[in-house]
Parts: sequence; structure tokens; C-alpha cells
Amino acid sequence: MIKALLIRRLWLWKNRLLPSLLLYLFLPILIFAMIGAPLKNVIRYSLSGLPYDIWAFPGLIFILSSIVLLPPLYREFFDLRIHGKVLINIALTPHSKIKIIFSSLISAIIEALIVAIITGVLYTSFIPITFTLSNVLFFILCLILYLFLIGNLFIMVSLIIDTLTTAIITIAMIFLLIIFGNGFIIETSFFPIAIETFIKSQPLSIPFRLYQTFNQLGIMNYTLLFILLPINYLWIILNGYILKNKLLQ
Repeated sequence: MIKALLIRRLWLWKNRLLPSLLLYLFLPILIFAMIGAPLKNVIRYSLSGLPYDIWAFPGLIFILSSIVLLPPLYREFFDLRIHGKVLINIALTPHSKIKIIFSSLISAIIEALIVAIITGVLYTSFIPITFTLSNVLFFILCLILYLFLIGNLFIMVSLIIDTLTTAIITIAMIFLLIIFGNGFIIETSFFPIAIETFIKSQPLSIPFRLYQTFNQLGIMNYTLLFILLPINYLWIILNGYILKNKLLQ
């Protein structure tokens, strides 16, 4: 099923290739110009002493990947569900609802990863940064874990909510959390203690914290790493259950 969804995404890309390429080339430049460049002049150095643009580089990739991940999942589980289109036909196949959720996640994550890698290469022309192979591999691992988490959240919101206005407002609130509430561009230590505790305790912030700890100290927190696996697994099962109930309705 994953292969079929990837072929479908490729077909959609071919049918709007030029607009999509222009959009995805402009998006990382816009994020860097609107977030990275201005904050570099406000926050010169991170608390660990790194130049801000180098410290914020991974966070900008996380933000961009979140933006790229949303459209295919929103389209599958909200737009097509509300209008009774493709999702209904997919649900009638022999595949389980959990497999549908998992396959859709994998397809969207692969697309987001490709854009993230291209963007990372693009950003290196603006930011004097170098990575070791271990840093790159661990960064990709943390990004994948994060994309599973935020992808599950997008799917859950798209399945639970049935009105466009509520969906847009909810997604906007999620992106406020993504940009400002995960330590991607503003370190959590800048927040009041109560807010900092909340940010560090919510699962979406864990993959980025894992990477920053590994990048700065060379330490891999296996406890947090393995906590994310059952969270993602159980969340996929929960979304499969929600999808089954929605289709029954």
C-alpha cells in the first residue's frame, strides 16, 4: 500500500510540477528570511555559546518539514473524508485502518524528508555549518521520529474535526506550538519555568532535544529515544480506531 500511495503522490507532483517546485524552493528561503535572519540579529548566541544561525539550523528544518507534511495528510483525512472522495474508496480495500494510517504517514514523511534534505543543502549556502556523518544520521533519525509524532497529530485533528473553520484554527494553534513551543528557534530556558516545564514534557519537543544533546555534548539519551517508539505506535493504533469509527458514521 505504501508503494501505491507513493506512486499516487508522484503522479500528483507530475501534474503540478512547476508550481510545486517553485513553491518548495521559495518556502525555505521565506522561512530563513522571516525567522532565521531576523532572530540572528536579536539572539546573537545560544546559551551554549554557538552562533544563533548555526544553533537554529536544525530547528528551521524541523519547522519546514512540519509545513511540508501537513498538506498530504490534511487532504487525505479531512478534505477527501469530508467530501466523500478517495479516502472512502481506500477504506473499502482489504487493508486495515491501522495500515492505512501507517502507509499514509510513511508516504507523507518520505516527501517531507526529501524536501528537508534539499533545504538543508540550500541552507548551507547561507549558514557556515558543517556536519559529521554521525550528526547527519542522528539528525535524520530524530526528524523521522518527530514527523511521526506531528503527522499523527495532524491525522488525529483531521479525523476528529468536521468543520473547516475549526480545523484551520486548530492547525494554526498547532503551528504556534511547533514554531515557538518546541525550542526550535527560541531555547526553552528563555521561557518562564512553568512554560519551560510544559514544553519539555510534551512529546513533540523530545526529538529536537535528543538531537541538540547529541550535537552539543555527544550524548545519546536512549531512555527518551525508546519512549518515542511506543508513543508513535500507540498513536497510530488510536488514529486507526478513530478512522474506523468515522467511516462507520
